[in-house]
Amino acid sequence: MGFIRRLDKKHIAALYNNENSRIFNLLMNDIKSGFVFPALRKDEIYFYYDGGCLYKFVNGCFVRDMAYEKYTCTVNCLSSYETAKKQIESKFTNTKGNDKERRLLNALYCHTYCREKELNTIVLDIEVNLNGNTARGKKCDLVLYNTQSSELMFVEGKVFCDRRVNVKQGYIPEVIEQVNAYSAAIAEQNETIVNQYENYIVIINSLFGTTYKKPKRLVQTAKLLVYETPLLLTDNNKYSIDTITAALGENNVVWFKQNERPSTDEIWNTLCK
Repeated sequence: MGFIRRLDKKHIAALYNNENSRIFNLLMNDIKSGFVFPALRKDEIYFYYDGGCLYKFVNGCFVRDMAYEKYTCTVNCLSSYETAKKQIESKFTNTKGNDKERRLLNALYCHTYCREKELNTIVLDIEVNLNGNTARGKKCDLVLYNTQSSELMFVEGKVFCDRRVNVKQGYIPEVIEQVNAYSAAIAEQNETIVNQYENYIVIINSLFGTTYKKPKRLVQTAKLLVYETPLLLTDNNKYSIDTITAALGENNVVWFKQNERPSTDEIWNTLCK
């Protein structure tokens, strides 16, 4: 299958037909306001909102993931579009009302198409399946793009309490294997990934009014971003941090403390020294 990012003329035209234009216009308003993030695939676009996929544009039409329908909406008299958004909000709010991983990462997306806050680093793509011989089926959370250096970087995001990060002493955190698999997949498809994101930039510039330049390079190693690292560390916490840092390299991991909400530039500058 390979790593492909494209949207042919037939599919682009279908976005504007009478059947699709109503939803596309609603999505466009939210994209320009920083609430919805479009992610291009192979002749498809996934539109993400608040940590979940709001709509998919597949085979020339908009569809919803029916799994979200079970999440009730307590507000009456909403349109189907606003109801869909409320259902996603319900899914990604946990019982304690805290942000989950998806919402923490979601806060980084808004500056790509809503440029009220000028940052050098944007989120170009999310939930990325590299589709190579390596790491097939695993999805890396973020592709960051530094518009000044024209470089791309793959970043996996986690919350510290995730069992794939924080383990008991003597165990190996699963996230190490996950990030190393992404690095291997990047090495396998380096040139292809850069070329496909050149296509990606051309398409999003045309569809969403951005003016980004084409990427030139790809950072060779996938990175790890960890939120909510405890201020007071237990022995298990220290063990997990030391084990992951030693395995991945200290320049490939960033540990943000509880309640820290870094910008994309802060993440890039920390991980790309």
